[in-house]
Amino acid sequence: MISQKQFEETLRSISAHGGVRGVIITSNEGLPISSTLDVDTTESVSALVTGLVGKAKAVTKELNEGELNFFTLDTEKGEILVAPEKEYILIVLRTPPEE
Repeated sequence: MISQKQFEETLRSISAHGGVRGVIITSNEGLPISSTLDVDTTESVSALVTGLVGKAKAVTKELNEGELNFFTLDTEKGEILVAPEKEYILIVLRTPPEE
C-alpha cells in the first residue's frame, strides 16, 4: 500500500501542471484518500467516478478488451482524467486545453 506521504507528493506533482483544477485519490469503494479540492466536491466526484469506473470495467470485461487502464471524459469545463489502479483511483480535473 502506498503511504499518505506518497499520495501527498503525487497530488503536489500533478497539481503543478498547467490547467489542473484538482486532483483526487479515492479508494475503490469511493472513499476519498487525498484531494486538492474542497470536501463536498471531493466526496461527490469520488462517489460518482467510482461508480463510473465499475461500469467501465464491466464494459471492458463484457467486450473481452482486457483490463481498464485509463479513460477521459471531455466536458464543457475541461476534462476528467481517470486512472483506476489496483488499490485506488486517481482522478484529475483539468481546464480545456488552449487551442
